[in-house]
Amino acid sequence: MKILIMTVGGSDEPMVKSINELNPDHIFFICSSGKNSSRIMVEGEGLVCGKNNPNVPPRPNILVQTGFPKEKTEIVEVDPDDPYAVYEVAKGMISEHQDHVVFADYTPGTKSMSAGLFLAASEFEYCTPILVKGPRLDLVKVTGDRSRVSRINRNVALASRYKDAFHILLGEQDYAGARNMIDAISRLGEVEKDRDFLDRATLATLAFDLWDRFQFERAYAELETFCKQYSPANKTMIDYKVTAGQIWGIVEWLKMSEEKNDDSKLPYTVKDPKKAVPLPVYDLIRNAERRARMEQYDDAVARLYRATELFAQFSLRRLGISTSNITEETLAQLPEEQRQRLELKRDAEGRLAIGLFESYELLGGLNSAIGQVWETHKAKVKDVIRHRNMSWLAHGFEPVTRPDYERFNAVLTAFIALCEEADPDYRKSKTKLGNYPDLPNAVCFMD
Repeated sequence: MKILIMTVGGSDEPMVKSINELNPDHIFFICSSGKNSSRIMVEGEGLVCGKNNPNVPPRPNILVQTGFPKEKTEIVEVDPDDPYAVYEVAKGMISEHQDHVVFADYTPGTKSMSAGLFLAASEFEYCTPILVKGPRLDLVKVTGDRSRVSRINRNVALASRYKDAFHILLGEQDYAGARNMIDAISRLGEVEKDRDFLDRATLATLAFDLWDRFQFERAYAELETFCKQYSPANKTMIDYKVTAGQIWGIVEWLKMSEEKNDDSKLPYTVKDPKKAVPLPVYDLIRNAERRARMEQYDDAVARLYRATELFAQFSLRRLGISTSNITEETLAQLPEEQRQRLELKRDAEGRLAIGLFESYELLGGLNSAIGQVWETHKAKVKDVIRHRNMSWLAHGFEPVTRPDYERFNAVLTAFIALCEEADPDYRKSKTKLGNYPDLPNAVCFMD
């Protein structure tokens, strides 16, 4: 069905032209309200049109002139000086006809009425704005047979709006949402001048969305494609590609069981993981901080907890120890009392896997520098973990508050800073948690 929505003003000729050419199945007339309502132009009796123009004879109402059946029309009155009232009315009409062909003729009516209808029409891809154009023989109206019905390219306004939304979503580090805006712009067509921007933005937001969801291998592949295709002059995207590749390689190394440890099978992006710094831990903390900025504090604290655990796993892995299977050789290096406590945790198959606290205690028993820092800092860490244990994403029913998150983040980052200073490998590394970059919140993919 073809729907026509039109504002009604003092000139009937553009409306008659529009109705006759578009031949709609149903018309919504948006008229001015009040004592001098323009609805008289639609349904008034007698010669109601052309009264204010001495150059043409008066004529009957628009429905009579066009022969359009009144039962296929609907008249709505609005404040003619309130564009937002027209916007709300028109938006409701358009949204109810998404499966139809919709035209919005904003030629007649007051400036406010026209602005409100055009604004509403520009929000819907299936609605085409219409303007009846023609030479103005006076300063008042487009008149007579010299006029023509023109479809307005609404895509220019929509593309601009989507692009603004893209920058807002990117600023919030909502990469999936930003990519949806790029897709929306691309669907509009006629975007050749923005083609390079859209192509780059599509690749970049996909890569960072994958990264934000811990899919480091795929993120690296997308960033590698980006760098090969565009050879970026600025190093930002290249640096992100290198970091994603390093994290991917370290994660694959962490996943290897001790008995199947074979560095030759690791991704080419990491050469000697035992000498690497805990990039996955740093990245997970930045991930938690992004969740906190979105006020998702339960989620943020759950990620901080995992980062705390992962830091111990990484530190033990550097010593050749997997927390999923503590060997007799490792146990033999521990004091008797600690060894006996750990033996109690063996499962029915004889495997000994340990969690966060036992991992740090093991580092302490092995006289690791990180284990020594743990001994002086564990009371604070355990205290903030208590809030995590009481949360909905752990074992309890208490929502995590912003102060809870901030305490956890402060304690964990302080603990890692002390570990970095105590461990000789971490200490000499240029990359530390304090200078580890976050994912971008602005355009970084254009040279």
